[in-house]
Amino acid sequence: MGSISKKEITEVKEQISSFYQKHKENICKTGMILCCTLIGTLIGLIICNKITSCVVCEKAKITIDNHKSVQLWENGPYWAETNIGAENPDDYGYYFWWGDTIGYKRENDKWVASDGSSSNFSFEESNAPTYGKSKSTLQSEDWTTSNDVLAPEHDAARAHWGSNWRMPTASELQALIDNCTWTSWTTTNGVNGCKVSGKGAYSGASIFLPIAGIGRGTSFDLAGLRGFSWSSSVLVSDDYSWNLRFGSGYRFMFYYDRDDGLPVRPVSEVH
Repeated sequence: MGSISKKEITEVKEQISSFYQKHKENICKTGMILCCTLIGTLIGLIICNKITSCVVCEKAKITIDNHKSVQLWENGPYWAETNIGAENPDDYGYYFWWGDTIGYKRENDKWVASDGSSSNFSFEESNAPTYGKSKSTLQSEDWTTSNDVLAPEHDAARAHWGSNWRMPTASELQALIDNCTWTSWTTTNGVNGCKVSGKGAYSGASIFLPIAGIGRGTSFDLAGLRGFSWSSSVLVSDDYSWNLRFGSGYRFMFYYDRDDGLPVRPVSEVH
């Protein structure tokens, strides 16, 4: 549950002072009994809030289809604790071009397909059929839905983890920025990343996002320096889609070429 902080003790003192000013005549008549009751009540409320926070955080942590996840704000989605293809939170996992459902992992300085179909893949325009296509073309070819997000059959999270999982939308990644406390630079098992924690009752729930870099052509760039994660949302431009970009002291929504290789952090709405 944790100890009561100095800030909380100060808040108790302020509330006691305010109460005293309003009821000092009655306090003088009833003596210390009322004061002790007040102090006990206020401290009790603080402890109760801490217990409530702990209970919320425990309920916010669930396992869905063998994948651990946490809810970081009320009514928000459950965020996976790992990227697709990662065994641990600090593993980079697979990298995908936008619309790809295979995924590629860096092995011996090469991009190797998760299904064994390629041992030297290159993230380039000719290997990413969503690149250079307008929003209307993506819809007509069934890459995306009428909501301008990847169709289920082209969603990397659903393809690898099943129908209870999907890629986050751009608005959900923006909410991850707005609704959470970001601690960066954080190192887990020697891997640079950002700890993303909920606020208030969800402050005990968190995920770790490794600074996993990007795949470009046959190269592997910016690992440990810049972090990226694909959304399922398409941009107006024919070449780009939305992604989360983060690092030391910054996090924002940005856009990258659809043929770039980025990790994916899945979400679920299963409760």
